[in-house]
Amino acid sequence: MATYVEGRGLATEAEPLGLLSEGAAGIAAIVLAVIALAGISAPTLAAIITIVIGVGLMVQAFNSAAENSRMLPAGSAAGAQAEVGGEATVDCLTGITGIVLGVLALVGINAVHLVPAALIVFGGALLLGGAMQMRPKSAPLVNTAAGQVQIVSHQGSAAAGGMEVMVGIAAIVLGILSLVFMSSWVLVLVGFIAVGAALLMVSATFSGAVTRLFTTAA
Repeated sequence: MATYVEGRGLATEAEPLGLLSEGAAGIAAIVLAVIALAGISAPTLAAIITIVIGVGLMVQAFNSAAENSRMLPAGSAAGAQAEVGGEATVDCLTGITGIVLGVLALVGINAVHLVPAALIVFGGALLLGGAMQMRPKSAPLVNTAAGQVQIVSHQGSAAAGGMEVMVGIAAIVLGILSLVFMSSWVLVLVGFIAVGAALLMVSATFSGAVTRLFTTAA
């Protein structure tokens, strides 16, 4: 007979360097966006911010994959492993896309269209990431001395995931409006500030108490 019990614990192992890089990417994006809003070379700084956020999302993908691989027990089913890999793949591909678009915009190739397009891509990644974060991740049944137990892990919290969803929607809307009103960089930069804040929030989630592991205590 299988027993399903949720216990609450903290995942104490983390990747300090990765967390630092991810948080630094969010801070750098916010600072550069504020400088650009002051009227200092907005197109160039917007392209640089796109690259920075792309790197931050790639770091987030690596951190997420490493953290979830520790949470999954040995012999986990392919479905659980595929779920973890899918989350990392979304962030990694989004990061690569942002870096490519940022580099193209930085060398002067149609930055007015490429940077808002990158903001839309970032918003989509945050939207998907927040939705995945709010959903519990169930590992397969594990045999213990007390019988079969089910491990259910929550990365982050519903509040953090909801905030990511809201920031993602806002970034998508601001990116679309930026494509419509191509003469203004204000909307893009405001969207980058929101995305940078989301990266910073995710970094804090990984580094502290919001990353939780729900395990069974028979």
